[in-house]
Amino acid sequence: MIAMNAKELVRSLAASTREWRERALQNLMDNGCKDLSYRPETGMSAFGWLLGHQAAAFDYTLNMLIKEGEPRKPDLFYSYRGDSSDDGNWKGTSLKEINNYYDLVESEFLKYFEQSSDEELGRVLEGANTPDYYQGKRVIDAITDMFAHLNHHNGQLSAIKGDWCKPK
Repeated sequence: MIAMNAKELVRSLAASTREWRERALQNLMDNGCKDLSYRPETGMSAFGWLLGHQAAAFDYTLNMLIKEGEPRKPDLFYSYRGDSSDDGNWKGTSLKEINNYYDLVESEFLKYFEQSSDEELGRVLEGANTPDYYQGKRVIDAITDMFAHLNHHNGQLSAIKGDWCKPK
């Protein structure tokens, strides 16, 4: 049996999440879906919105929830935050800009995580600025939620390919 600590597990999650995202993106492009505004008939969020929202999930978790500060890229974060003011439409951001945002906040997250102590990862999130959902959760729990969220959207990217490729 392999014993794995939290840091090894999160490194593996980050690599797997990125690989799934890149594979889904490449599959869409290879099948001719290059229109980031493409939205399946089901009403699922647009292709480009999902990519941008993944970056915003990293930004939110690290910079707003864990560090209790401002998003790293406010202009992009607020375009892809996914709350009730957002309907999942593509915001016109280029794929290059979305990918640069994702790369930046993923890199910052991984740097933060590698430098985090056990005490930091076990710190309980609380206070007036912590949303109810996260009240009482540890930092490591918020990180787990983030990867679940990111991979939920990776699944949606795969579903977009299915919708794109279905016979018309």
